[in-house]
Amino acid sequence: MAIELEDVSFTYLPDTPYERQALKGIRLTIAEGSITALAGHTGSGKSTLLQHIGGLIHPDSGRVCIDGTDLAAHTKQEKRAALAARRKVGLVFQYAEHQLFEESVYEDIAFGPRNFGLAETEVAARVREAMARVHLDFEAYRDRSPFQLSGGQMRRVALAGVLALHPAYLVLDEPTAGLDPRGRRELLALIRELHAAEGTTIVFVSHNMEDVFAIADEVVVLRQGEILLQGAPTAVFAERERIAAAGLRQPALMQLMTALRAAGVPLDEADAGLRTPADAAAAIARALKGKEGSGHAQ
Repeated sequence: MAIELEDVSFTYLPDTPYERQALKGIRLTIAEGSITALAGHTGSGKSTLLQHIGGLIHPDSGRVCIDGTDLAAHTKQEKRAALAARRKVGLVFQYAEHQLFEESVYEDIAFGPRNFGLAETEVAARVREAMARVHLDFEAYRDRSPFQLSGGQMRRVALAGVLALHPAYLVLDEPTAGLDPRGRRELLALIRELHAAEGTTIVFVSHNMEDVFAIADEVVVLRQGEILLQGAPTAVFAERERIAAAGLRQPALMQLMTALRAAGVPLDEADAGLRTPADAAAAIARALKGKEGSGHAQ
């Protein structure tokens, strides 16, 4: 099962002076159980692509399929199937706290399950479960106004509201935008945890290459509405010139490891692909210790 985009093209404001083609013949399969990052400069088409996956907009040509079902529907039967497919996708917008609107954390998270027509006992169970998944204590936060929480906590509430719908696919638009460093680290750790615990398929848009490098299994780089690069993070970011052509840069950690190796630190070539500061620090320490030992031996 997967998300499939088949020759998807989309134009904003067609046949007007403001016409702009945002996507051009996109062919992409997002495998079940993966964490896929959509990266690109402003205007590259990444958020438009995400909105197609979420079923918010439909392509001018081509198809977007969730587990084999086309999200664009015409007949009654197709519309029922498309609605069921769209419900498999949980979409969290950029600045997700703007999705919040109820008077309490509980009511905000409960809104979606209630809208699905679930019994109140099931709604309550889902709210409690979703809050636990995002590490918000039920008793401490259930009656609090979401607008009195920190930015990171508000984003957790918004994420819980989507998780309460039990989506098969979690789609995130710039999940760490606007967060302070601590909030960013905590949210990235939470995304990794959700994926590791349940194998949730996650698709996220980001302009932050540190975030992409840290958690993605697959990176799709877009440029002017087309896929420029696709593959594992280390392989994609090794393409420095092509990455630069997309208005992006290598992650700082990868730049550091490459520079140290060029300066004579005896790091393995594979060390350039280490994706956490802790792993990189350990590799550097081993290399320097080995170099020091070689020096004494001479």
